[in-house]
Amino acid sequence: MEIVSDPGPRRPWPELLSDHRPVLVLPADPGRLPVPEDGWADRDTAPAPGTDPNSGWSAVLDGYWLTVRRPSGTVWFDGETAATREWIRSVRAHGTLLLITGPFTNVFDFWPAAATGQLFFLTTPIRLADGP
Repeated sequence: MEIVSDPGPRRPWPELLSDHRPVLVLPADPGRLPVPEDGWADRDTAPAPGTDPNSGWSAVLDGYWLTVRRPSGTVWFDGETAATREWIRSVRAHGTLLLITGPFTNVFDFWPAAATGQLFFLTTPIRLADGP
């Protein structure tokens, strides 16, 4: 994953893994904490990328607007993404989205959080609003 620009404080940014699986990196926000009981994993418990998504979660991408729901059906994230056409094609092709969050508020805080093992991961099924 290569992070090339800063989308601004607390704004998520889309990335692609080396195998072109879509990732959304979400800075810390008090309204969307990663709760382990909801399926979030840390560096010690994270499954390998590309494993089965957490079936309790769901995500819908409508243009550039993404809504992610917890297993309870409540909204965990609802907002705009800086998605590129390539990222959207990747979402369509894979049907899953890896969410990454942790104690960082912008792109410059991400690497220190990653280096100290403070990131949380969750893979969710995702669909495009205009198709399968």
